[in-house]
Amino acid sequence: MADVESFRNHVLEAGVLDPEGTHHEFVSGMHGRKLDFDKIAIGSPLYEEWTTVAADYISEEYSELPQIILGVANGTNRVAIDTARHFNGDVIGAVSEKDPENSKKLYLSEMAGKLITAMQPELVVVLEDVGTTGSNSVQVARHALAAGAQEVEVVLTWQRQSKLQKLLDSGIAYRAIINEPLPTYDPEECENVGYCADGWGFIPRAK
Repeated sequence: MADVESFRNHVLEAGVLDPEGTHHEFVSGMHGRKLDFDKIAIGSPLYEEWTTVAADYISEEYSELPQIILGVANGTNRVAIDTARHFNGDVIGAVSEKDPENSKKLYLSEMAGKLITAMQPELVVVLEDVGTTGSNSVQVARHALAAGAQEVEVVLTWQRQSKLQKLLDSGIAYRAIINEPLPTYDPEECENVGYCADGWGFIPRAK
């Protein structure tokens, strides 16, 4: 069984989380310390630890394994495929895609859509890296349900908000490997009581 606490510490050591004194603007406009799992290189020891931790977590949490582990473009497509490989053919990894004209819109890949339609799986697990609002994973989950999945749940690598309202509003269950909320502020709050008020460096979102 992989050690989640050890994995968390390795993630922090790798600089995946903004260092103290620095914070980002998110897509939503909120301010907070960014968790950038894209810094974990494919094939690196930490990447292998990530997929092992995810596979062990899914094995422990679900009495019946999902038939499909589905990635969220672009952050966890690679991880979903490689996590599924830990199950030696008993679980299939599949991916989602971003709309080329609107990166906020996500869809199933053509192959994933055909797979779910053909299999009508009892359970699909959507594997996400960071849970901030749930806006990306909820889209992937809804598309999986529309394609024929009987049940869809979301597994987050790191849940950075105490609750993910968009998933709750959609009635989609979620759970987290690391459930460690991090302060997140709207711009006015940040100016008054948050990181901006404390003089932390601010990195605006690239347009």
